[in-house]
Amino acid sequence: TGTITKGKPVVTDLVLYRGTRDELLAIAGGLEKQSEHPLAEAIMTYVDELKIEVAAADDFQAIFGQGIIGRIGGKTYLAGNTRLLQEHGIEYLFAQQRMDQLADEGKTPLLFADEAGLIGMIAVADVEKASSKQAVALFKQMKINVVMLTGDNERTAEAIRRRMEIPQVIAGVLPEDKEKHIKDLQDKGHVVAMIGDGINDAPALARADVGIAIGAGTDVA
Repeated sequence: TGTITKGKPVVTDLVLYRGTRDELLAIAGGLEKQSEHPLAEAIMTYVDELKIEVAAADDFQAIFGQGIIGRIGGKTYLAGNTRLLQEHGIEYLFAQQRMDQLADEGKTPLLFADEAGLIGMIAVADVEKASSKQAVALFKQMKINVVMLTGDNERTAEAIRRRMEIPQVIAGVLPEDKEKHIKDLQDKGHVVAMIGDGINDAPALARADVGIAIGAGTDVA
């Protein structure tokens, strides 16, 4: 999704299940401060605007395609998607309806939890570049089939797919699995060009017949 958006996501919604808004943002800021993800940048900008003092986090761990874990004041905190919470046995189904609603609006809900359970959600959204929709339309005119491979959940991806008029979307794909999807298409006899972020999409860019790296880490790719 990051390839077709402006890459400047902003915080759109805050949902609290425990504690106060400022407590959630202090924890979120402490964790996201060490992350290089564009969604983390959106949260840090929001925290700075509200002049929230962020909590100091240590033992920081980024888990590819899931989120981040860190310790604040001797307690373990998690920030990420439902996959991360599932891995740690944290109940989140009571928040599913609200998450679905946010995703239907094209927003990405980030979940924040500690050992005791879900604390809250921060929804982040990015705006598509006007040129992206035009590029998709031109690809279609050229008889090039367009597929969006994204780590976003199905509802968020579908909302973006509709707005961008992209024929097909494959959602919930981990960065390392994008390469498999490229290979599947090649095995079916297609010639595949992959347009993606340099760092996360490097294996997929290398696998494709043509790899087009844009954004971060193009040299690495």
